Amino acid sequence: MENNTKTTQEIEKEMMELNENFAEFLHTKGIKAKFKLAFNNMSESAKKQHEADVKNFEAVKAQSAEDNKEFVEFLHTKGIKAKYELVVENLKKGMKDASANTAAQIAKTKAQTQAAVAHANSLGYQKTAPATEVTAGSLEEEFNAFLKSKGLDEKYTVTVSED
Repeated sequence: MENNTKTTQEIEKEMMELNENFAEFLHTKGIKAKFKLAFNNMSESAKKQHEADVKNFEAVKAQSAEDNKEFVEFLHTKGIKAKYELVVENLKKGMKDASANTAAQIAKTKAQTQAAVAHANSLGYQKTAPATEVTAGSLEEEFNAFLKSKGLDEKYTVTVSED
């Protein structure tokens, strides 16, 4: 979808049109004439909107046909045999290009992975240190240090023993 930004001149032009339409509506005599005028204005507005919608739809339709050439070709092909041959031909093309497409996807993924690793390394993330052997004593010290950091060392003490 497009974002339509209006300039001040376009806004002023719309406001002038609205003022003219409203002034015409106010100067119209009789309820029947006012309704007729209002419905005519709505009809004109609907026609303009319909024309804009048709143009937009045709543009989207043309873009879609461009993006899906094989499908459009399939739709325009007449007869079951011709459609079958077209599908087989497209499958052959796809199989021929499959290895190249797969290789390109693998290369793209590798490049993205390497870029992500380089970015992570630039942020300071390094590979984790190799795991050290955990003993009952080191585990007990870490638990008690954690309790001390939380201010719970006076209430609780952890004792770890190997069985």
